[in-house]
Amino acid sequence: MGIDRATVIGLMRGAFRRGQSANSFLRDMKAEGFKLRRTDALADWRSINELETKKDLMQYVRKDYYPSKAVTAQVSWDLTQEYMYVVKVKSRREPGVPVTERNVNITSDIPMTPRMVEQAVVEKWAEWEEYGAEPIEEIIPWAAVHKVIE
Repeated sequence: MGIDRATVIGLMRGAFRRGQSANSFLRDMKAEGFKLRRTDALADWRSINELETKKDLMQYVRKDYYPSKAVTAQVSWDLTQEYMYVVKVKSRREPGVPVTERNVNITSDIPMTPRMVEQAVVEKWAEWEEYGAEPIEEIIPWAAVHKVIE
């Protein structure tokens, strides 16, 4: 069930971007042989809807302000901590080499301002072995996600 659900969530993003309705998508997945509980699938659809509509709004929040609910995507997924922040990090291995852009996830049990998120990336960047030697060119807080506790 876990693998099917993860696969369907990936397909769901594309369907949402194409403008497909939730019912049409669920019929297609059933025809493909995926076994889904309608309740779970609709909860995932709502979470994808939140993520897709609020995916780049964090970059417009002032550095010292906490993101509001209008900017933060509310998801029902089982995240390891209550908040997750997606950050676009641009880095370069050495001068003359093209800039590499990566998405980095920062998780926290407390809400964070964009400045706090940027600081967390800088602190963790050196700990990640594969990125430690790459100087950071730019950090862009991209999305804020809040786990809905039921």
